[in-house]
Amino acid sequence: MVQISRISSSSRRRNLSSTCSLFQIFQTVSLIVVSFYVGTLYSDIFDDGHCASNSSTSQEEQTFHNQGNIDEIVQRRVESELAKLHTNEQNKHDSVTNNDNTWNKHGDQLLYFPKETSSFLNGIARIEKDAFVKKFDYGLPIEEPNQKIGEVLLLYNSAHALPTREEDQHVVQYNAGSGFGILDVDTATENCDTMNVINTNNPGHTRQCLAIVGNYESYHIQRWMRVPENSSGGRSGGKLDKEQPLRAVSRGHDSNGSQQFVPPDKKTIMKHWEMLRTYLDGFEETLANLKAVAEKVAVKNTIIVMTCNMGQSELLMNFVCNAKAKGLDVSNVLVFPTDQETKDLAEGLGLTTFYDEKNFGKLPKGEAKHYGDRAFVAMMFAKVVCVQMINYLGYDVLFQDVDVVWYKNPLDFFHDPENELHGFDMYFQDDGAHSVRYSPYSANSGFYYIRSNAETKYFLVSLLYAGDMIITSKSHQQALIQVLAEHASQFGTRVKILSRDMNEFPGGWHYNSKAKKDFMKSIAKGDIVPYIFHMSW
Repeated sequence: MVQISRISSSSRRRNLSSTCSLFQIFQTVSLIVVSFYVGTLYSDIFDDGHCASNSSTSQEEQTFHNQGNIDEIVQRRVESELAKLHTNEQNKHDSVTNNDNTWNKHGDQLLYFPKETSSFLNGIARIEKDAFVKKFDYGLPIEEPNQKIGEVLLLYNSAHALPTREEDQHVVQYNAGSGFGILDVDTATENCDTMNVINTNNPGHTRQCLAIVGNYESYHIQRWMRVPENSSGGRSGGKLDKEQPLRAVSRGHDSNGSQQFVPPDKKTIMKHWEMLRTYLDGFEETLANLKAVAEKVAVKNTIIVMTCNMGQSELLMNFVCNAKAKGLDVSNVLVFPTDQETKDLAEGLGLTTFYDEKNFGKLPKGEAKHYGDRAFVAMMFAKVVCVQMINYLGYDVLFQDVDVVWYKNPLDFFHDPENELHGFDMYFQDDGAHSVRYSPYSANSGFYYIRSNAETKYFLVSLLYAGDMIITSKSHQQALIQVLAEHASQFGTRVKILSRDMNEFPGGWHYNSKAKKDFMKSIAKGDIVPYIFHMSW
């Protein structure tokens, strides 16, 4: 059992003072007794009247001495000294109390945070959002700053992290009556050795609160909502009900009661295990065969990977014909067809293929009728394993769906060492749908670039193991983002979302957005020339 004591600094000072007081009392009494008896002995020896004028004892004490009442004199002297000590200690206690009541004052201004939060809150500063996210680019898609989300709040956990200049320290610690002070990003963070960043919003437009608890460090957010308790003992659920107490819920729990994240059931888990067993049993043989093909198509250690069935073959033809019409090189494209017919078609278009009949032979040949149907979900498995194998061989991968057209070769962007975004492990097109389901990355799994390193290899292996989540959610994208978020946090894998506000990598969101009509017209006119367009919606 752990015992927790809440001891304030003033209590510690009072305990220390009490300890000192006992020592002082003992010391004082000892000196009084010794001094008195020494004085008495001195008087007995030199009691000839010559030193009467210099005697330290009073007439009253002399009378008592003559009567032999030495003990009573000592008692009176001790009581007198103890009374003085008591008065002094009371004055010290009053001084400490006054200091405790005014400890946070600076003139007429008060500290923002009391001493009870000093272990994790010692100051606060406002920083312009645009400057902050540019300096500390974690790769997330960033909502354009506006009047409601135009600034960042920086909390100082440690007093040692405060800015260097006293004037800036005053701004972040004291309330001047005009709101939290604003500093430039360099000044505000100059002494931050570490920094945890929280991205928060209120997607359901509820009466949301944000609690910061000084406690054992956590890199996950706990979500609470006023919902009914599950009578069967499972997790709480249902619609937001203001009459209910706050209860712990999934981060995918909407205020209307819908649940974005549902764990796979036993049937789904077993189905995934069977697919995984087939894949792993033949992995070494398949990898050896693939290696010989990959070596022939790799350019600058990079392979462009696509997968396709016969139902999607028209889109594959469109991609190849469009690229060749623009004079763009597709010699390092490697297609993973899921049926023999598509293999023959791709090779007829001049593309290199690798047909893994053992793993792909049972996948449907027809096109998906709608998002999330059986054919759509089945093809997600192919999208996982083809990238995982190429990455595992040590190659960088540009994966793209067949509904992509090129305006310029996108590898020029990812291979450019002068590119300000060059230092990331993975790059994903911004899906555009910044919903809870796809948070925090909103990564589109139909166009992305992955460098081969230890972090990305393990990420793709983990995604392979999460195939049951893909089946349950009917989305490669949702499962990928869930695994991606954990790996970025746990292993420091660097992920960059190619923002929907960039001109280089537009997609279905731009095509369907009323706000982007002029943007699409500019592409059609040739005023804006992106690298690709992905018809993802």
